Amino acid sequence: MITLSVDDKAEIADMMQHLLTKIDPLGKHMTACSAEQAFALLNKEVQIVFLDVEMPGMNGIDLARKMKEFYPKLNIIFVTGFTKYSYEAYGVHPSGFLRKPVFEEDLRQELQNLRFPLTAPESRLLVRCSPFAVFIDGKVFAFRRSRTLEMFAYLIYRDGALCSNGELLGILWDGDPEKQGYLRQLIKDMLESLSVIGERDMIEKKYGKIAIKHGSVRYEGELRSIADEFCWI
Repeated sequence: MITLSVDDKAEIADMMQHLLTKIDPLGKHMTACSAEQAFALLNKEVQIVFLDVEMPGMNGIDLARKMKEFYPKLNIIFVTGFTKYSYEAYGVHPSGFLRKPVFEEDLRQELQNLRFPLTAPESRLLVRCSPFAVFIDGKVFAFRRSRTLEMFAYLIYRDGALCSNGELLGILWDGDPEKQGYLRQLIKDMLESLSVIGERDMIEKKYGKIAIKHGSVRYEGELRSIADEFCWI
């Protein structure tokens, strides 16, 4: 989930960011304290904007109208301590309203009833299962280390399952413990390479394990053919 919280009081925008990060720790949650800052951050990938109604200069309702001109299916949720603006705000066809102070339960409720359901942006990466290859925007994508590609292939094959270092050592070097340092270099190479192209978020690290999130990569062919090619089974 990609969100933008706009409030002229920085502490309120930061509070919204904190709540959203708690609800969606893998999302991207930005803040702005003015219409100018908000427009500088707004792009087609932003899915939800939380807008304070009363702000100096351009107020939240006028800002919402302007945003809708560029992104008609943007989810706008007004955040306000006043009810007197409700009728005017409805004219913008918002996704919802939150009353200050905002509580986590109320925020979750609004997120479950959005006017425009969220769709994850499509990954720029495409994996061909056999022969295994990775492409970005139609061009071959390469890691700095050739062995990183095999590790990446295994994570693709595991289709979202978290893999321990021991499992990766077993696949790549028959469990040789002396390759621990090399494995860390491969993981670093993979993360840095994906960061360069803006795809770092597809990697999940938890409890000392690592995975490629299920559904985060497009692929052609059958996953089982990857294991056959690399002779893992």
